[in-house]
Amino acid sequence: MNSNTDETFKKGVDYRLAGNEAFKKADYPEALKNYHHALLHLRTLGGTNPPAELKKKTDEELVKIYNNMTAVLAKQDKWERVLKNATEANKIDETNIKAKFRMGQAYGRLGNTDKAIELLTEVKQKNPTDELVKQELTRIKQEEKKGQDQVKSTYWGMFDRKPSGSKA
Repeated sequence: MNSNTDETFKKGVDYRLAGNEAFKKADYPEALKNYHHALLHLRTLGGTNPPAELKKKTDEELVKIYNNMTAVLAKQDKWERVLKNATEANKIDETNIKAKFRMGQAYGRLGNTDKAIELLTEVKQKNPTDELVKQELTRIKQEEKKGQDQVKSTYWGMFDRKPSGSKA
């Protein structure tokens, strides 16, 4: 890496770390601002065909940043944006468990329980002792059952009733 690339990379990392500090203080707008600046510094580093070592280091940082952004956005219940950022992290590293967890969590909160259960089950298989994953899976399955129960009660007996005015 040349000195400009090194400097830009370091600035990106510094912004990510500043975002982490803001997150710890629950200053979510400041955290997001810093993560956004980190992305701006790191996304195009090295041009369209960066050296392998630079690409690996940059991708690792980008995944951390996208995952950190999902944590902030989840605290703010901005589930569409959680999904978008988790998907970006997953595009870079399909093996990243945090990204898959956040995607599953976001799909669940957005009402796509099938996709949520699929992703969270995959995360649970790779991380069977994670209580947060178990809790989220349980929550989504309970929501799904509640929705099914509401549909049943809405339509219960609909087809057993005799039409009004009919003589039986």
